Amino acid sequence: MTIFFLLFLSSFLFAQKVTVQEIIKSTRAYSPKIQAQGFQILASQASLKQARVFSNPIFTYQAGTLKSGSQTGSVSDLTLNQPIPWPGKRKVRVETQEFLQKMVELSKSQIELEVLHRSFVLSSELAALQELESHYLERKRRFSLIEQSLKSRPQASPKQKVDRDLIESQINLLEKGMIDFLSRKEAIKWELQILSNTNFEEIIFPWENLPKAFPKNHYLQSFADGLLEKRLRLQEKVAHNKIEEARLEARPDILLGVNYRQENVAPTNQFFHGQISLVIPIVDFGQYTVQEARAEEMRVKAFHHAERDNLKALLHHQYALYESRKKSIEVFPLKDLKRIETKFYDAEDFFKKGFIDALTFLQIDSQVHENIDQIYLSRVEYVSALSELNLLIGLGPEI
Repeated sequence: MTIFFLLFLSSFLFAQKVTVQEIIKSTRAYSPKIQAQGFQILASQASLKQARVFSNPIFTYQAGTLKSGSQTGSVSDLTLNQPIPWPGKRKVRVETQEFLQKMVELSKSQIELEVLHRSFVLSSELAALQELESHYLERKRRFSLIEQSLKSRPQASPKQKVDRDLIESQINLLEKGMIDFLSRKEAIKWELQILSNTNFEEIIFPWENLPKAFPKNHYLQSFADGLLEKRLRLQEKVAHNKIEEARLEARPDILLGVNYRQENVAPTNQFFHGQISLVIPIVDFGQYTVQEARAEEMRVKAFHHAERDNLKALLHHQYALYESRKKSIEVFPLKDLKRIETKFYDAEDFFKKGFIDALTFLQIDSQVHENIDQIYLSRVEYVSALSELNLLIGLGPEI
């Protein structure tokens, strides 16, 4: 019984820890934003099928009386008309809908990447805050012990009183920092749990094996075939197709029909005939609608030209930011963590022995923990910069 209880307990504790890979997987499966785009694709597929369907035939029945001389009888008319689109009109409508469907598919891919990258960056920040929390708690514990030691001295010298006041002030600052720190940690944790629909207590992040970016030329070349560029091209194709749609819209649908008429007056008469109906485009032949569509195409191209310039500038900026973040993690390597912590333990020992005063001790403490903060926070900035860089060319988060 005890063995089964221990196995259950260990499995429960293990379930409280999740890896960033598991978070990404859960986010992809759960995200309502991604699911909504999936339904949008279904809607666009239905719109495409509808664009291929011909209009319904028109059935007309008329009945009445007919008087011929002294004879009176009934008369009835049956007419069946089938609208036929003007040549090319249906084709261009279908093409436009195909472009729109591809745009919806690209939007789904883009939104999915954005959601996953958001989870990835939040995971790195939460993992860093988890690591830093233990350092903050240990730091506060050591300060509290020093404070107790100073207070326990019955006849403290003026210097020792000043030291005690400085330590008390530092503890108060630590308390304030911990409040903000834990608030940020809990906020990120809740957001990540909602994004992934996963309950967990701790997240495991591979700090030792952070992903790296490709060479800059790779991003510049890949940018031309990325999701953002594909979306812009499709929007331009839609705008161009709207010109042809506008030109053909003034052309009427052709109405092909057959008619049967029967006059029940002796002698009974029957008539069969076919008919073609169309509107002759003499006054309105869509000239202004075409002008509007051409102006819209020019507006879209001009806007996209500016957007491409902005995206290229953003790509260069993001790569420069990535290289800066990369240098930061090289300045604060993870392997230096233990060596930096040792500095504080040495300073603490020197302070207790009276070799250094409180002000010097606090300066050392501040430098040590600023370095520890940077070891993790610089990695969070690095992950964020790399994630934004990959997102520009449509790459998922690399783990």
